[in-house]
Amino acid sequence: MILPSSAAHTADPAHGAPPTSAAMTTTGAPVPLDTRAQRLFASLPHAHRLPVTRRRFPHVLNRIAAEWDVPKRLLDLMDELLLDRRGHREGFPFDAMLELTSLREHYLSQLPPGLRERLEARGDAWSSRDAPHAAPR
Repeated sequence: MILPSSAAHTADPAHGAPPTSAAMTTTGAPVPLDTRAQRLFASLPHAHRLPVTRRRFPHVLNRIAAEWDVPKRLLDLMDELLLDRRGHREGFPFDAMLELTSLREHYLSQLPPGLRERLEARGDAWSSRDAPHAAPR
């Protein structure tokens, strides 16, 4: 889910507000990137290093790094992050959504031949066979 533009600015550190509460420790300090996340994001092509998500949602990057080596678990996590299946979620600002979507596509493009097709055929919300179809006229 994408935040409306007015809500996106209220939690932006660049606009004087602290990061979202989900990105804070119990002491109020921002959640740091763990070592695994730092190594992973340093190894990614520059276009996929997620500067907005890294600054505003470091806890999300820690979760991504923890699942990076297991394709099904990572794609399940990405679906959870990008698709609101529970309702009542605030969602990410548009620029973070673009970064996460781009990272998901990059990840899929790096998988061995055949594995991507098997994962996409698992019936997730992104596969074309599960996409809603327009009603006939």
